[in-house]
Amino acid sequence: MTEKLTVRIVVRRIVTAVAVSVFATVVLGSAAVASASSVAPPGVGPVTNPTERAVAALVGEHPEDALYTLPDDFVRVVGYRPVIEAGRPANPWGGCSSPIPLPDRFEPACRSHDFGYDLLRYGDRTGEPAAAWARRALDQMLVNAMHAVCTDPLCDMSAGLADGGLTVNSWRQGWSAPSSESAADVASTTVVRLTETMAGRR
Repeated sequence: MTEKLTVRIVVRRIVTAVAVSVFATVVLGSAAVASASSVAPPGVGPVTNPTERAVAALVGEHPEDALYTLPDDFVRVVGYRPVIEAGRPANPWGGCSSPIPLPDRFEPACRSHDFGYDLLRYGDRTGEPAAAWARRALDQMLVNAMHAVCTDPLCDMSAGLADGGLTVNSWRQGWSAPSSESAADVASTTVVRLTETMAGRR
């Protein structure tokens, strides 16, 4: 995946997720959804600082190792100590946030994703931000975990819609550390990203 996603790629990902899920649900059933929902391993780029080291561990084969690579001042800076839930470090106070209702079975994965995002915030606050690959990898980790717990087509469709929403939001924020935003902030950053994308295509 290139450093900047174009608007066309973002929109295509959303449309594809919805179309595949709906088609599989209506026509083919749950077995088809399982095969149609592409699950790619999170991509890890060059590791250059403690934040990236912890993210790389979290999205890897042994996510619990992220606790051993956690920067010493993480708890002080972020305000909590991560716990292990469903085999992954997680923010005990986290959870799924989405404009559409998501299955309760996604909650452990969302809490682990929240911890990952807090790693990005930690890096931003301490002057060692993670590269764009880190947020992409964390989003892919969440999508993979959602599909992994699905046993029916509607669940996979929810995971696909969540995938599209994650992609748009992370693209809009430049694949950097997430931050709280007002509606005006969302609108302005969307305009900025669209302008940058269109300028880059000229």
